[in-house]
Amino acid sequence: MGKLALLGGEKTVTLDYEKVGNIPLCTETGIEDAIALMKKGEISQSQSVIDFEKRFASYMGAKYALATNNGTSSLDSALFAVGVRPGDEVLVPSFTFWASMVPIIAQHATPVFCDIDRNTHCMDPADIERKITPKTRAIMLVHVWGAACDMDAIMAIAHKHNIKVIEDCSHAHGTKYKGVHVGNFGDIGCYSLQGSKLLPAGEGGILITNNLEYYERCLAFGHYDRLADLPETSEYRKYMLTGMGHKYRPHPLAIALANRRLDTLDESNEIRNLNALKFEKLVSDLDWMVTQKVYDGVEKVFAYQYFVFDNTKFEGIRTFSLLKALGREGVSCGYCGYGRLHKSPLVLQGGPWGDCGPRETPVSLPETEYLAEHAFLACPRFETECDELIEQYAAAYHKIEENRNELIEFDRTHDFTEEMKNLSGRTIAVIK
Repeated sequence: MGKLALLGGEKTVTLDYEKVGNIPLCTETGIEDAIALMKKGEISQSQSVIDFEKRFASYMGAKYALATNNGTSSLDSALFAVGVRPGDEVLVPSFTFWASMVPIIAQHATPVFCDIDRNTHCMDPADIERKITPKTRAIMLVHVWGAACDMDAIMAIAHKHNIKVIEDCSHAHGTKYKGVHVGNFGDIGCYSLQGSKLLPAGEGGILITNNLEYYERCLAFGHYDRLADLPETSEYRKYMLTGMGHKYRPHPLAIALANRRLDTLDESNEIRNLNALKFEKLVSDLDWMVTQKVYDGVEKVFAYQYFVFDNTKFEGIRTFSLLKALGREGVSCGYCGYGRLHKSPLVLQGGPWGDCGPRETPVSLPETEYLAEHAFLACPRFETECDELIEQYAAAYHKIEENRNELIEFDRTHDFTEEMKNLSGRTIAVIK
């Protein structure tokens, strides 16, 4: 396959992903609906938002859904709804985006970090049980990369200790656990509708629940303008004048975009899944690429295609060097931004709230810290039938294997310390 592009060779991936493997972020029907709302002047509040909530609840098989202005505010609302109060503890992984953790601090509660399973990348039920104390109010779990957590085990622990469960489903639009959409197992399920998600609104979020009181508490928390529509028997209707100090309603134009993408969510997920499995098969002979394990009964959606780099099979080189080489081959890949929240200044040094720290040393999370160094995004979401592009991506990985000695030498002679200090904590830290 020739010399590595990193060392002066020709790159392997020559097809343009944006032209061959991607689809427009906004559908034409979504754009038309957004324009129609603008023409009607419904740019702040609209019945179309409530219609979308009902449609999303029906799709998920839930009784209630409530749209918010982003996924973070849906998580914040959920924490309030299940009764998290100052001084409470909420169990959460560090292997996640900050939005799963910081709202806990914003509620003046304490995040207690649980380790993850190295194979599934999801919260380890055994460590969840070990971390429970009399102060534990809730578990904030994350269905990472579109693969579901072990919900049977986690819900058994929650019921045993009378702990509430919030499901962060930001990667899991369409993921099922034993035939049921995730988000329905815990007390509240929260979905991001941010532009990079499977159901994009640009900015937006939505939560689902089967508990009427939790739904009304979420309304009271961030949707003061809808409290007057609650029945007079609701104890939250009386707060219609003020709400609870937050304004979390979504933009109707954003919801119009998400609503039309829901039209084809199942079909799009099927294409993405088939393509992801094709790629996995094409690189299955590379023993240093370890796929994410999925629990029995889980129907995963490939929101992201993350692997683990087993560098013991590659002379111990750094993940960063691998990604540098892949990026030069034309591969769109990225370092994992997760796994560092328990070491963040907000946790260790405290913050503006004054009651969230400081802590002298970070908690030990060996599996989390391993994945923080070794998990990597191997490729973008292949949104169309694009076998040739997928084959080019697989060929790039095999080119790395064929030139492993040259890459090992490159790793030994280059220092990326300063570059790695600035890596993003986002889901993907793109390497070029």
